[in-house]
Amino acid sequence: MSNKLIKESDIQKRKKQENYYSDVLRTIIEYVLAVLGIAICLLVPLYLRDGYNNVGVAKYDVYRTLILWGFGVLFLLTLGYLFTLKKDVKPDFFKTDYWVIAFLAFSVIAAFAGGNFNSCIWGYPGWSMGLISMISFGLIYFYFSIFGKGNKQVLACLMAAAMIAFILGILHRFMIDPMGVYADIADTYKNQFLSTLGQATWYSSFVCTVLPFGAGIFWCGKKTWIRVVSGIFTFGGFCTMITQNSDSAYAALSGMLAVLVWFSISDVKRMERFFEVLFLFVTATRFMNIMFRIFPNEILQLDQFSNFLLFDQVMWFGFVLALLLWLFFFVLAKDGKYHVKAARITRNVLFSLLGAVLLLAALHVAASAKGLLPESLTQYTSKIPYLIWSDNWGNGRGRTWAFSLQMFGDMDIFHKLFGVGPDGYAPYAYNLYQDRLVEMWGNRTLTNAHNEWMNAVINYGILGAAAYIGVFLSAIKEFAGKQQEQPVMVGLIACIVSYMCHNFFCYQQVCCTPFIFLLMGVGMYWRRTSR
Repeated sequence: MSNKLIKESDIQKRKKQENYYSDVLRTIIEYVLAVLGIAICLLVPLYLRDGYNNVGVAKYDVYRTLILWGFGVLFLLTLGYLFTLKKDVKPDFFKTDYWVIAFLAFSVIAAFAGGNFNSCIWGYPGWSMGLISMISFGLIYFYFSIFGKGNKQVLACLMAAAMIAFILGILHRFMIDPMGVYADIADTYKNQFLSTLGQATWYSSFVCTVLPFGAGIFWCGKKTWIRVVSGIFTFGGFCTMITQNSDSAYAALSGMLAVLVWFSISDVKRMERFFEVLFLFVTATRFMNIMFRIFPNEILQLDQFSNFLLFDQVMWFGFVLALLLWLFFFVLAKDGKYHVKAARITRNVLFSLLGAVLLLAALHVAASAKGLLPESLTQYTSKIPYLIWSDNWGNGRGRTWAFSLQMFGDMDIFHKLFGVGPDGYAPYAYNLYQDRLVEMWGNRTLTNAHNEWMNAVINYGILGAAAYIGVFLSAIKEFAGKQQEQPVMVGLIACIVSYMCHNFFCYQQVCCTPFIFLLMGVGMYWRRTSR
């Protein structure tokens, strides 16, 4: 009897010792991950090595150094953690986890299937969205979703870095250059480059990935200081968004606002908050209008949407309307008389009409590309931007998309299914179509399809692209299921939808894609711990 008690005591001591070691290692992993996350969130957006010269290369060099050293240390710590972890502990997996694993598996397969494995490891020079980057995105997601205890500090640093970038982006639009990056560049490039991110499209990618989270905090925050800080952040983000000079930002903005109104409609207080966000946006347009009148910038050439939002007089009517709608729902929230069922029906009807309009617009563009539209119709629709297809549609995307679709159509079934490899677009295209590409683009290199989802089909194949898109859609579904208990999830959904809408016209790059995987990882950590 005594021997049995001694054996049971020894087993309990051994289990307690195993728990102690695994708990210590988990804590160390959480601290190391937090430090790595903070470094990525501060250095990637803000670091400049030689002004705007090879700015993308400089940022990726920082990112590569951080992930190689950071995940190298984390990998060793994780081995020790798994070795000391209790054997009866079962992993807690969600659907999004499986989609990420599937995407990583298909990325590896695509790297071998494409026939350019060496070029797919790091990716095309200057873009570097190769296999290593895809693996790093998966690791960012999994580590932050499992060991993300320090996510609040990481997110605070991301928001702080973004606010610095926003302020510098606004100052650059008034030719105020505290960093001295405009000293030796022509006025044309001052239109195209701004803040610490460089090229306007790269900058808008970062803004549209991060801004919706700040807006989501402002939308759902309870403490006054949190609402004040997030409100300032959101206002600054809107001010720079309408002056950054990339039309794709407005697709992202539409996606963000659509998410907020979708999840607001069932609660009058949420609707009041939605119109607060909308009022902040319209106020940002009026604020920047006044600032440009006081400090005019003669060399700035903005896109059509930005010019409308900033300088068209109808926006003053929009300002008054947004204010009245906010005040209406403010009073309604106090009164308590809000018909949820009628509001939901109205939302569903409006979203259905919007979907129908978008579908008709897409069909119109497709018919325009085929030359099937009668002149009696095009004389009216040609006045609306983006409804008439041409090579120059979307700042040259018409030419790029048409070529990309033809290249995919020419592929054999093997490459259609498994792709040409991560960041393998350019090596594959120039191997088969060099003369045509030189004729189209001269000495510039076409590195991707300028549509992340089309690019995914070419690089990872139909199967890999399906897995990649599945990551985002499944994350939206997971977060939507918890938004009643954790309203901050709506901010994360807004980030995902904003990213997907923006990159319908853009591409993966180091200034945005690591951050959307980080945000999804943080959301999944909250999803796991909510149990």
